[in-house]
Order: sequence, then structure tokens, then C-alpha cells
Amino acid sequence: MKNGESAKKGAAKLLETMECVYMATNGENGHPNLRAMAAAKTEGVKTLWFVTDEESSKAQELLRDDKAVVYAGALDAGEVKLWGNVEILEDMASRKKVWSDEVAEHFPGGIASPNLRVLRFKVSNGIYADKKWQKHAFKN
Repeated sequence: MKNGESAKKGAAKLLETMECVYMATNGENGHPNLRAMAAAKTEGVKTLWFVTDEESSKAQELLRDDKAVVYAGALDAGEVKLWGNVEILEDMASRKKVWSDEVAEHFPGGIASPNLRVLRFKVSNGIYADKKWQKHAFKN
């Protein structure tokens, strides 16, 4: 069994290889709402950064309830599940932190696009399953 720090390193390494992760929020109808998203930036398994439009369903759901789950995995690499809370930010420092060519494709108005919102997902705890699918829990 891996210790928490070792599990965090494995989870962070897996996240770095994923082009897309899945974020679930608490939907309007009381059921989870799951969607694929590209992480704009990751800071190990402590903080993940995303972008969204302020009018998106996820932004509206997160305004009502900031809890979320992020999942990433591949059959040949293992999986990671992260639980935490999301802050919706619109300040320029946060926008600069995540701005990239990929983000620009979705916000043609540029970094100052009025609907651009940055999602800061602060991880409270997680589970990492290695390539052999041995599960290891950790907390931040």
C-alpha cells in the first residue's frame, strides 16, 4: 500500500498525461452532471485550473454548490478521483495564469472576454489507482 505522498505523486503524474479529465457537479435536478474538460493548468493534486463561460451550466451549478469531483483514467495507466471545491474567478491575474492558445480558441475576444471565467478546483482528498489497479487514498 502506498503512503499518501507516494499516491499524490502517482496521481499528479497521471494527470499530466491526460488531455482531458471529467468534472462532475451537482446538477439542477439533483443528479450529478458530468462533462469532459481540459485542465488549463495543474499544480500536482492540490489545485487544478479550468476555464469556462460564465453562462455555462457548470458555472451556474457551481454558483449554487461549489462541490465537484474530477476523474481521469486510462485502462493502461490507472485512474485518479479528486474531490474538492471550485472557486469561480474573473480577475486578470487568474486569467493570465491559465491563458493559452487552446483557451484563445474558445474565447475569440481575448483574455479580457467578458464571459471568461477561471475555475480553481481545490482538492481536499482523492484516490489514486496505479497500473495494477491498487487503490491508494490521500488527503491534502
